[in-house]
Amino acid sequence: MAIPIGFTASLVVVAAATIACVVLNTLIFIRVNNSTIHKDDKDYCPNVTFTTIAPDTSTAHASTMTAPDTSTAHASTTTAPDTSTPHASTMHSKVKTTTIITTELTQPYRSPSTKLIHVNDTIYCPSFGEADHSPAWQKAASYLMSAIDQNMDPCEDFYAFTCNNFIKHAKASGGSQSTFDQAQADVNAEILKALKSVNISDDKNWSLTERVTKAAVYSCLSTIKSANSNHAEQILNDIAKWFGGIPFLNVTVDDGIDLFKIMGAMELTHSLPTLMSSWVSVDSKNITQNALYLSQPTLPIPRDYYVLPQFASKLEERVTLIKKMLLLFSKNVLDDTSPYYLMIKEAAEEVAKFEMDIAKASWPDTEMRNYAQQYNPYKLDDLAKAYPSINWKSYFENLLISVENSQQVVSNQVVVAQPSYIGWLNSIFAGNHVKKTTIVNFMITQLLFEEADFLSSDFRKLAIKADYVRYAQKRGRGITRIGRQVTRRFDGVSSPSAMCLDVVMTYMPYGPGYVYVKSQKNRDEIVKDPKQETELIIKSFQRMMSTLKWMSDTSLEKARMKVTELVKNFGWPQDLFGDFKNFTAVDAYHKLDYGPIIDAYIKNHSDFYPIINLMRMGFENREAFRLITQPANRSNFLQSPALVNAWYQPERNSITLPYAIWSTPYYSYEYPKSIKFAILGGTVGHELVHGFDDEGVQYGPNGSLIGCSWHQCGWMDGKTKTGFTDMAQCVVTQYSTQCCPEKLGNVHCANGATTQGENIADLGGQQAAYLAYTKYMKMQGHEEKRLPALEQFTPKQIFWIAYGYSWCTSQTDSSLIKQLLTNVHAPSSCRTNQVVQDIPEFGQDFGCKMGQRMYPLSEQRCKVWVGR
Repeated sequence: MAIPIGFTASLVVVAAATIACVVLNTLIFIRVNNSTIHKDDKDYCPNVTFTTIAPDTSTAHASTMTAPDTSTAHASTTTAPDTSTPHASTMHSKVKTTTIITTELTQPYRSPSTKLIHVNDTIYCPSFGEADHSPAWQKAASYLMSAIDQNMDPCEDFYAFTCNNFIKHAKASGGSQSTFDQAQADVNAEILKALKSVNISDDKNWSLTERVTKAAVYSCLSTIKSANSNHAEQILNDIAKWFGGIPFLNVTVDDGIDLFKIMGAMELTHSLPTLMSSWVSVDSKNITQNALYLSQPTLPIPRDYYVLPQFASKLEERVTLIKKMLLLFSKNVLDDTSPYYLMIKEAAEEVAKFEMDIAKASWPDTEMRNYAQQYNPYKLDDLAKAYPSINWKSYFENLLISVENSQQVVSNQVVVAQPSYIGWLNSIFAGNHVKKTTIVNFMITQLLFEEADFLSSDFRKLAIKADYVRYAQKRGRGITRIGRQVTRRFDGVSSPSAMCLDVVMTYMPYGPGYVYVKSQKNRDEIVKDPKQETELIIKSFQRMMSTLKWMSDTSLEKARMKVTELVKNFGWPQDLFGDFKNFTAVDAYHKLDYGPIIDAYIKNHSDFYPIINLMRMGFENREAFRLITQPANRSNFLQSPALVNAWYQPERNSITLPYAIWSTPYYSYEYPKSIKFAILGGTVGHELVHGFDDEGVQYGPNGSLIGCSWHQCGWMDGKTKTGFTDMAQCVVTQYSTQCCPEKLGNVHCANGATTQGENIADLGGQQAAYLAYTKYMKMQGHEEKRLPALEQFTPKQIFWIAYGYSWCTSQTDSSLIKQLLTNVHAPSSCRTNQVVQDIPEFGQDFGCKMGQRMYPLSEQRCKVWVGR
């Protein structure tokens, strides 16, 4: 989401066994007997205590609750087309039994080990509500109970209250993981299950899209299982073809080498930009057409590691990893590498120094939030005049090889995003102050890290140690780089199916998406479900805006117009997927670029390398460069419907809720509305408010940059702009100074400027979702029933608990540091606690005392898109 939700979320390793440890325990629910204790008694406050008992303990009045088994079986792989199949995760199909004990007592009972939440508060404990024991509500309760730590006071640390037990058991199983990972593992299991019956050779009963998807996924799994894939020789041939040889192995680079031709070829065939990056998206000032954008490349490690002195040790680590990678490759292509050891060491240092130069020339993330400054259109002739030392013709000819009349197309307009960086790049070729051997060694190094997962296991181990993320995933999609990953998710060993689906979903997004959505039998009903909530949330946000004293009537009308013109993508692209019986459209979409995958699979199903090369080139052509010849489409989903996330595209003024977001633990059709509004409603609100964060307000109702001066764009007048800036600065300051976690060596706080868009979306979106939920309850005329074994929590409290649960995350220290340095999302603990601190209804619902950490004084709160 852009999570994300935002939500983008995505930072962490799938570990579907996260909750298994806790649900193995038996839950004991002790309730005061109705006949002796009156629930309306002002001194009565029911409480739940959780106790572990032996499996064979006899109980009175025992009922059962099903808790999800989050263990995931490792996928096995096929040895021939359509013979054996991966074993899908058992997350959906198996449950473990948890017992709830109802014990009758003759006097009020309160466990001494369970901390009560302000027992005397009438808001916290107005009555003992009736529970709904339906399977879906039991399942929802089991998820929340597996994470809650009732020894923590929610008014002091709400994240710890909702997530401590999740984190405890996640750490026990190792790695980094989140509830998002759990949901994605569920979706992955459904995809694997659906692929099992697909016959790759049967083109009558199965779509090309399904057959290609199975071939790609199964080939990846088979390659990992065989563990003998090593394409060093093939990569050596590519290097020889492009560069003539390897400088760090004492080969002289030809003075006449055309590095821009090679840059274009590497970007197209390996989805690997090196010295600059190109992509196609909506023309921000002519939204009927697409444009080619040029930008600086994404760095291998965080920019701060290169430019700040306190991270010198990180740069030394980078040098060591480069040296090991070059040495390992040399050992794979030479019998004796000893004569070249010093050359390799020197090359590694030069490459790292060159990466540092690129970092210094690059714009930091805080400067890449102003899109007026990043919209610099050029005709191709003018581009050549402005940057004459860059061979644009050669670069574009090799990059756009599949685009008809490519030179004519780009001659009309190219948009340069960071002109000062392109100027620096021009200067290093004009002045020859960087050796060509250094540039070639740099490009080869990037190639080796990109290909490491599909070379030998030794290469993969180095990529894991380097926390290397494939470039297409690291860059993200669209103007605002939606979905970009800053940390490596999978190692390919503990979770082969997760890694393979992640790869295929990146380079062929609609393949797994089609397979997944088709497999869901009640998809049409489910996709209707969130539409009512969405409309209520939109209306709530509009009411919030009307309370703003700093917004003028003129700006308010423009804001309302932007909401009215919002494109809402639900579930899957209807025109592309059709009725799932006639697959003409979806197959036509995939045939040209991805169709050859089937032949490659039949030729050698255990060799994924030629298949991933087909997918990468298909991705660049189908999902990017060929779009330049097509009109812009505001309904473009951009990413896979099988991705557990959601996103807002400012250049299209659209929100997208892929079908996968409606999966457990976040969603069930029968879940309480409190949970639906909290998690998915909060997601809708989050993405909606992205249209009104510091980036979104630069774009108008149809997605175009609007009201642009020489240095900024936006639809707000002066008074409104001042009020918005004050609001945004409050958020920036708040997240920068209230640091969490507190002990991380050189890094202590999130970057409030970099994360402000996500923080504004969190605060405004969750408040809109809460108001929509309270509106829904008023429409119904009554509260919902309580969750079983959590009856002491009101529906409004469950709303907040579900929100906190959705962000439960266990991270390694290194992952957390990297997130703080590079991610547009603040750490989960920050974003959860800060949101509830700034929304006073939370403190009221939990009966917190004014001045407690989660219920600060009004003047200490940031009021985001609301006037009170």
